[in-house]
Amino acid sequence: MLVISLFSASNATAQATLFEYPIAPDTCTNIETRCNYSVQHFWDKCDFSKPFEEQNDSLLMEAMITYFDIMKAGANVNVALASVRNLMFKSQANHDNFLKLMSLAEYLLFFDSDFIDDLYLTFLQSAADASWMNKEKRNRYIDISKRIQNSKLGNPLYNFEFTSITGARKHLQDVKSTASMYVVIFSDNESGSSIERMRLSTDIAFNQKVEAGEIEVINIILGDTPKNWDKDSQTYSQTWIVGASKEVQDKLDLRIMPSIFLLDENFNIIAKNKTVDFIKNVFVR
Repeated sequence: MLVISLFSASNATAQATLFEYPIAPDTCTNIETRCNYSVQHFWDKCDFSKPFEEQNDSLLMEAMITYFDIMKAGANVNVALASVRNLMFKSQANHDNFLKLMSLAEYLLFFDSDFIDDLYLTFLQSAADASWMNKEKRNRYIDISKRIQNSKLGNPLYNFEFTSITGARKHLQDVKSTASMYVVIFSDNESGSSIERMRLSTDIAFNQKVEAGEIEVINIILGDTPKNWDKDSQTYSQTWIVGASKEVQDKLDLRIMPSIFLLDENFNIIAKNKTVDFIKNVFVR
């Protein structure tokens, strides 16, 4: 594995890379110090003053994947974030290089739930600080940053407003429950959302936990209150809280649809952007 080869000169393999990767010295005696060294020095041999040529895009992608793999392997979080800040500062020697790295970060991080939110937020902050960037691009990155901040793992979910199926207007934290966990489902009016909602609402084992008061389910439809709620009422479990919200799609980090968030009793986010299959695997054993 390439990541392991970075830790020891004796294991280094000769293969084509965009630039020479670092090799952790023998003084780095454990996995964390080796990962830290490799992350801190990963881009040392990269010449940011020269443009990343299009024919080398696959090598640049491979470099970013390897860089992130080392972080996953055991690098200290603060070391990783400092490395990203330094990387993006140096890459501004060539604006096109900076934008390519931002695009790769979005591709590899925004759709990968294995990484902490702070890693992609560090890339986004670099974009927000880049006053030279096209306003539309910069504002897009700023918007993504705000949505992630409103729905960071470990933090309380943004206290959005919604209209219940009865017409009452309330906020998320107005929902009072004795359950130890909230399952919040964000869905749209597409048929795929209805099918996924039906799969969960008809799952006997899952709904036994809901009926027992262990779980409170809140299903939020994106946008205006659907005109066909009565017609489609069979796709909603009678034990769920159902509502619609215009603001959530602009306020929250919703990367898939439907998207499911798990919250603790204090509305802190335990997991986010999960699928029905994930929920079934967690709760139906």
